[in-house]
Amino acid sequence: MPPSELLLQAVAELSARSGHVFHISPEPVPGTSLFVVHTENHEYRPEYTITSGPLGFRVPFNLPTAAPEDSFFIAAVDAKLRVPDPVRNSADLNRVGRAEGHVSGSRLGNASVLVFSWHLWNTVPWDRRKHTLFDHYTHSIRRFERAEHD
Repeated sequence: MPPSELLLQAVAELSARSGHVFHISPEPVPGTSLFVVHTENHEYRPEYTITSGPLGFRVPFNLPTAAPEDSFFIAAVDAKLRVPDPVRNSADLNRVGRAEGHVSGSRLGNASVLVFSWHLWNTVPWDRRKHTLFDHYTHSIRRFERAEHD
């Protein structure tokens, strides 16, 4: 199933408002009803050893009725902190899981990604009449910019 016209419009609005060109997969990730929406050259945190690359999330076929997944991903599985986090004494990224097949069917192919499952919508529930894909992106970026040990 290809993305709906409503979903294509949401991705176009996200691109226009964010200043990044976002792409949507032509089909859902196999075995799901989720499309991959990503931009290919997003800046990462300056504390990371890899400074830019793909950033995105998975979005259901029936957005806005259903919310995007409560997570986002970057395609920099080798990224580390330049300086170890003093709280954890580690250069590994915190609360991030490596995922295989997470972006299958998208322009990223079968690349492994790091998924940040940080409960973006836990304090303000997704409201299908109010929230947009751009809101999900801004929630993701706000969370992405917080300190590693938060």
